[in-house]
Amino acid sequence: MKQIKHVFLLGLLAITSLHAQTQQGLGTFYHVRHWGHKTTSGEPYHPFVFSAAHRTLPFGTWVEVEFPKTGKKTIVRVNDRGPFLRGGVIDVSKVAAQELGLVSYGISKVKVRPLSQVELTDSLQTFLLKRDSLAKAEHPTPIRKKSSKKKKAKKRKAKKRKKR
Repeated sequence: MKQIKHVFLLGLLAITSLHAQTQQGLGTFYHVRHWGHKTTSGEPYHPFVFSAAHRTLPFGTWVEVEFPKTGKKTIVRVNDRGPFLRGGVIDVSKVAAQELGLVSYGISKVKVRPLSQVELTDSLQTFLLKRDSLAKAEHPTPIRKKSSKKKKAKKRKAKKRKKR
């Protein structure tokens, strides 16, 4: 029984150390048209907040993203799942992509490194949260009208009837 516990603990350590390593792969960014749509975590997407989508990292994890072509880095918070692009490592928000210089490239190789609690001091975390809350206050989420598929289908049917 003790051997099974040790193997399980070693497995957990292997999984957590995997996430602590730097990942390299393709990075993309969200289009502004997703503004206001819910992410997997339930938060609405906001292009002026430094957020990201990652396949495996837990929600709320702060991640440092580096774009080697420009040499720029930024810190984002994971609040969504993705990218669903083959070879994709991370999707970042529009403002994070602008800070990295990724917008003109669209899709390019990036380096992603999760920040540990030791690196994420209280003052840095406070700064990052304040940066995002100020962006939300400066750029409020627009109100979107919800259009139902049924209404659109009825309109199409009505147009077909008029043509006859």
